Amino acid sequence: MPDNGTKLNTFDDVLALTKGKTVLLDMWGTWCGPCRNEIHDNGPAIKAYFKGKGLDYLYIANRDLDHEAEWKNLIAYFDMKGTHILANSNLSKDIMTKVKGDGYPTYVIIKKDGTWELSKAGYPMDRNKLIKQLEEALAQ
Repeated sequence: MPDNGTKLNTFDDVLALTKGKTVLLDMWGTWCGPCRNEIHDNGPAIKAYFKGKGLDYLYIANRDLDHEAEWKNLIAYFDMKGTHILANSNLSKDIMTKVKGDGYPTYVIIKKDGTWELSKAGYPMDRNKLIKQLEEALAQ
């Protein structure tokens, strides 16, 4: 993605990138211990479950503009296959305000038609609840 996505400013900018796709959006940060735990504990299992089923992954790193090297290292370390955006503060604020996210990590399911819903999986993540929600989104 050009400029690591740092020039994207609104959730609408992000939704334009995902048009026609079902996407699991992970709002995370390199500095966020719970985010790294969830990526480690649930990422591989979710990706294995949805392999070949048409689910895309979008990772938006928040408050990390000054941590680009660590951001790239963690993407490689956790084998985070998908699209990656290094959010500026406008983008982080706009998404978290619109989805009513109250902290990190925040997961959002984006549907093919551009509608979206906040994950109901909670924290720590109830993986089966998220899988069910993703299956419903893929079926639409």
